[in-house]
This record gives sequence, C-alpha cells and structure tokens, in this order.
Amino acid sequence: MWLPASPGGLLSYLVTLLVLRLGSADFRVVGPGHTLQVTMGQDVVLPCHLSPSVDARSLDIRWIRHSFSETVHRYQNGENLYGDQMEEYVGRTELVRDGLSSGRLNLRISALRPSDDGQYVCTVTDGASYGEATVDVEVSATGSVPQLSLEAYEDGGIRVVCQSAGWYPLPEVLWKDPDGQHLPSVSQRHSSDERGLFDVKDVIIVTNGNRDGKWSCVVRSIRLNQEQETSLHISAPFFHNARPWMVGVGVLLVLSVVFLGLGAYLWRRKVLQSRELEKRAAALAWRKFLLPHNPDVVTLDPNSAHSQLVLSADGRSVRRGRARQDLPNTPERFDTWCCVLGQEGFREGRHCWGVEVKGEVGGDAWWAVGVARDSVDRKGCLELSPAGGIWGIWHCESHFVSVTSPRTSLSPIPIPRRLWVCLDCTQGLVTFIDADSEVEIFTFPPASFNGGIIRPWFWVETWNTELCLRDSTS
Repeated sequence: MWLPASPGGLLSYLVTLLVLRLGSADFRVVGPGHTLQVTMGQDVVLPCHLSPSVDARSLDIRWIRHSFSETVHRYQNGENLYGDQMEEYVGRTELVRDGLSSGRLNLRISALRPSDDGQYVCTVTDGASYGEATVDVEVSATGSVPQLSLEAYEDGGIRVVCQSAGWYPLPEVLWKDPDGQHLPSVSQRHSSDERGLFDVKDVIIVTNGNRDGKWSCVVRSIRLNQEQETSLHISAPFFHNARPWMVGVGVLLVLSVVFLGLGAYLWRRKVLQSRELEKRAAALAWRKFLLPHNPDVVTLDPNSAHSQLVLSADGRSVRRGRARQDLPNTPERFDTWCCVLGQEGFREGRHCWGVEVKGEVGGDAWWAVGVARDSVDRKGCLELSPAGGIWGIWHCESHFVSVTSPRTSLSPIPIPRRLWVCLDCTQGLVTFIDADSEVEIFTFPPASFNGGIIRPWFWVETWNTELCLRDSTS
C-alpha cells in the first residue's frame, strides 16, 4: 500500500482515510490481484471493480499514483475532471464508461512509457463510504541487437566492447567464451535517454590466446525473459602474444571494420535521403492537388449533434452551450462527447473543406476536427483512433496531437486557426493542411474505407471555442 512521503502528508492522509472508512461497509474495491506486464508503446487497461457490483456512475472515482495529490484520472458524477491531472497523462487516459453501470472502474492508458511503470491506486468515494485497490504495472522494452568492437590491447589481452540501446528496465549483460562459459566484465556503464530507455556499455578483456574462438555478448531483459545476442570470432594471432606485425594486422582489421561500417552507414543514409526526397515530392504533389479552387460545401447535421452543442441557423458553425438542450436521444445523436458530424457523406473521389477555429484556439482549449465513419459509435466514450472509425487532429490543454494510436505530437506553433481537411476515399488518405502557410500538418497512413460512407467530424469541449466552416480558399 502506498503512503505519502512527508510526515505532515502522512498524518493528513491517515485522518482523511479514517473518516472515510467509518462507513465503508457498502462496497469493496477489488483489483486484479496480479501484476500487469505491458510493452512500451502499447495501451493498457487497468482493471478495478466494486464488490458487490453496484452502479458507479454517480460515484467519485480517482486513479492516483504515489500520493493523494498525484491524479492520473478523476471521474465524478458523470463527468471527467481534468483540473488536477498529472501533466504526463494529459490526453492519454480514459475511464471505460461502458462498464460503470455494473461496477467496473477500468482505466485505459495509451502509449505506455517507462515513466508509467509502478503502482496505481483506484479509489472510490460515496459519501462516508470509501474503498481502494492497487494495480501494479510493469513496463518493458527490448533494445537493439548488441554491437561488438575490438578497441585496443590491454592487460595482456584484447579489450572487447559490447553496446546496446533502448532497454527498459536496465538489462543484464552476460559474456560467453567459445565453450559457452560465462565471463566476468571489467567495467559496465549505462545511461538513459529522454524517453527513459537505457543504453548499456560493457567491457571484457579476452586473454585466451592459445585458441581461436567465438565470443558472445548477451543483453537480456529479466522482466520479459527476452534477450539479444551478438558473437565475434577472434583468431589466436590477435592476442597479447602476437608479434609486432600481427599487432599491425589487428589494427588494420579494426580499421577495416570501421570503414566497412562507415560505408554501410553512408549508403544507408543516401538511401534514406532518396526516399525522403521521394516522400516530399509526393507530399508536394498531394498538397497541390488537394487545395482546390472550389472546395466542397459542408454543413453540420443537427440530428447527430450532442444536446449541449449550439449550431448556427445555416449549419456552418458550432460551439458548446452552457446547458443541455431538450432534444430527443435518437440513435444517431452523440450522447457523451460534444461531437457533431457533417451533413454530407462521401464514398468515393477526393474532397476538401476548410475549417476556422474562432475564439480560444490554444492554451486550455479542447477541440478536434477530422472525418469519421458514418457507423461510428455515438453512445458513451469514443475510441479516438482509426480503429474506432475516427481520423482527426485534437487540441487539448496545450497538447496538439493526431488521434493515432499511440498519439503523434504535432508541431505547428502557433496552433493554426484556419486549416483544410482533405479526404481521398480511393486511396484511403486523410490529410490536414495549415490554410495560411499551406504546410502539411499531418497525414494518416493509408486506410481501407471499404466503400463505407465517410463524414466530416467535429468536437468542441470548451465554451470559448467555435468551429466554423469556410466557403473558399481565400
């Protein structure tokens, strides 16, 4: 069980916990009972449920880490509260609402990072009743194949270096001689990159000069029980008892390896640059085609609009109102997220329409634009990804991302106010372009629409933001 670090925080927490638990006989909060093992970059659902299975939609549900002030996600009385959410989880968490009515409090976290490793606490409050359960998450990443190199003659032998990158947690490094016996290393260093992944560098001195042999370096993740291995064949003449001319041969061998590696690197770089130039040329041709003189005229579909959205009389702009309107909860209407679809649906051909963001565009603004399948789920929480039938870009509290899985951070600064949404039904492409600079913001990987209807999609969550459809390229 986790406890606050400071004495004052500990005392405050214990007093609060005692008061909350005085009437905690109404339910128990139950965790999975085992550690969740997840590979970096994947999504994970943290399971948690009430016993007995009571309706949790009106409860105060909070997922926290380390201390009571570190909120991963909070839900209260049917609303997600993001005011005190930890910055590293913004835009990455979602309470799975379709299970709340039966007491399931599952939390989805997308694009797992090394920093997500550790313990989470699911807390539930209902008046004087309180309960909590812990969920342990182990994040792992398998790194690169080790690179072996001969550095120098040292201590009567040859200094052999093994390097590998991209591991989490810190891996174990093992050396094996030609007989498969383990060898001790003389030094090991490790460091972590900006993502929290570990690089390791391990060194041995090979002194067995009486025989040829294959020497192996194994880098292993104990948590995943996975390993990467590389071997190097060292001939007897290159050991410490070699004559001076043999030392020269050894130096030439090392230089040959270096030059071969450099040649391979330069060739690979040339190939990658050529491919990048081809991609840029294709992107320029795509953008030239996409920006039409007569873009599609798109209007909003009031029958799909969430009851808190206010549409203009001409169906060309949308903003969020202060209260829900008395509208029928039909199957085609979004009932949880403030979304609306375009009136027009497209099955084939290429289409493009302009959107202008008025009012607050950055900062704390929450808005999104894109396209969605006509069959997209309109009840409960949406799965914001192509797998969920949505291709879009999303701004939420200073984060500007695509709704890929995992999310892709977008870089336009400042956030564009005018942009083009471009759809190619035949090629399965969705592209977003800054209308002022004509610079591409993001293009989704090709998808298969299978002849289904694709419609414009809009989402407005904050009061002071309005999305307006534009009529021309000017």
